[in-house]
Amino acid sequence: MSSNKELNFEINILPILDILSVMICFLLLTAVWIQIGTLDTKQAIGDNSTAGAKNPPSLWVTMAADGGVQLSLRDLPQAKVLESRITKSTKGVNWEALEGKLKALRDQYPDLKTSVVRPEANTSYGDVIRVMDRLKQSAFEGVGLSPLG
Repeated sequence: MSSNKELNFEINILPILDILSVMICFLLLTAVWIQIGTLDTKQAIGDNSTAGAKNPPSLWVTMAADGGVQLSLRDLPQAKVLESRITKSTKGVNWEALEGKLKALRDQYPDLKTSVVRPEANTSYGDVIRVMDRLKQSAFEGVGLSPLG
């Protein structure tokens, strides 16, 4: 007795289509929320410049882990006060005082275009980025990050 049964079966692809439609919607929605931000920085030390080159006037921002910030002017011979300290606020870095001091420095020394941020090892990463952002907003063209904090 030979039986020739037809092997006729259907694959139900409806659940697969449901999953794919949900995944596509999910991917489209999450793609909108992703923002890629970049911040151009320059290497603060260790470049291969010539030995006799004169360093440009620069502002060094030393950040303490508790939120205190010290501003130091370097290679700026006409500067009367080379260092100033911004004490921390109750929430950490005193952002209003920092912005005011940066604006005053840019108004007083228009050729001051380079800045270097030197954070301590325990300084908040978010605070470092915010300081670099404030420097960029204050028209400092060259913002560098020193790893020797």
